Amino acid sequence: MSIKIIQSFWSKPFLEQNYDESARFKAGWSSTNLFFYSALLSCMTFKKQYGNVVMYTDDYGNELLKEKLQIPYTSVSTELECLHHYPAGLWALGKILSYSLQDQPFLHVDTDVFVWNRFPESFVNKDICFQNLEFNFPRYKEVLDVILREFINVPNVLSKEYLKTGNINAFNAGVIGGNNSSFFKELARIVFSFIDDNRSNLNKIDLGIFNMIYEQMLGMNLALENNLSTNALYEEMNASFSKVMRFHLIPEKEYYIHTVGHGKKSPVTQEQIEARLKYEFPDEFHRLTESLKRNGLFDNEYKGVTEKRFYYLKKHFDWLKKTSWDEKMNTKFIINKSVIFKENENNNVILHYNSPQDLKNTSIKIEDWDFFLFYFEEENTIRGAACEAYSDESISSQMDKKQLEERLFSLVMDRSMYNEVLSPEFI
Repeated sequence: MSIKIIQSFWSKPFLEQNYDESARFKAGWSSTNLFFYSALLSCMTFKKQYGNVVMYTDDYGNELLKEKLQIPYTSVSTELECLHHYPAGLWALGKILSYSLQDQPFLHVDTDVFVWNRFPESFVNKDICFQNLEFNFPRYKEVLDVILREFINVPNVLSKEYLKTGNINAFNAGVIGGNNSSFFKELARIVFSFIDDNRSNLNKIDLGIFNMIYEQMLGMNLALENNLSTNALYEEMNASFSKVMRFHLIPEKEYYIHTVGHGKKSPVTQEQIEARLKYEFPDEFHRLTESLKRNGLFDNEYKGVTEKRFYYLKKHFDWLKKTSWDEKMNTKFIINKSVIFKENENNNVILHYNSPQDLKNTSIKIEDWDFFLFYFEEENTIRGAACEAYSDESISSQMDKKQLEERLFSLVMDRSMYNEVLSPEFI
């Protein structure tokens, strides 16, 4: 099935200074460098899998991304130029308009979404497909109640189910699209009419959350009301969205990453964006970095990944990419000699290590799966640790050995790649 991959970048929210967690100043990143690295990595991973990425933006976005930085989009449309009379806080309008311009099956992917494989055909072969369902997520309710009290001409499709049952149905639009282009045109018609009727009421609500209400909640309710076929890439999602930020499992056990909201502030995530781009697409990475400097767009306060740290990460990426599962299971790891375990006054075991991202002394409380680190006090393999642990009936009664190996693989990759608590034999 041929599918069009689209992205959008409305420059007004990107440029307007706003440090609210839900705003899109610098697209939510702490440095503009990271936004540009993220946009390029997203474009390149989707082009590698699908061959095309069309960017919908405005005049400045075209000048910035395509002309100055030469991010290799298949084509660029400036149809978002018509949005500039709307407040920058309504950042999802750029996406809504971009959806409505499609007349063929498409997927809109955010510029902080990356893939290492194509989506299953079964995922995209529906009227509407999206990242995950959001059922009764807490952030919607507070703003929704103000809307129902203060706004005029609230769309019935938005309020009906909530007033009847108190339930909030929504989707996450990190990736969204499908085969029903008329749905997205109708969604845009309702959304723009709703906002135009309430321009004078926008100062009464958190605009950041409002974006999720008019895009994700209204959109889901509209799909349900019209009995459209839908599909979620993830049927369930944890509150932290960590399920879609597992860089340490790429490409062995994961192929999809979405650095949601707070994830952009994580030093680990920021490091992964730069390091993955430099590793996967080195020529494009260096070309972009030089373009940023040449055009006066490089953030000189951004420290970036050191060569020593990149070498360490590259060894992991190579190992993940080039070794079989059996080889991975039989690779030896050991607790780094610099790591210290101490018991505090509350009898909690605290792990102390030097953070490789900022070189600061860092500590974490050992709990849950981190207790399995003690299987690596001496050199041990993941398979060896799993065999030892599996002799404990409290573990073997909950999962089979294959599941245990996969859970330990995730732990070992996390603690080895992200913070060097474990040292692998291949370094």
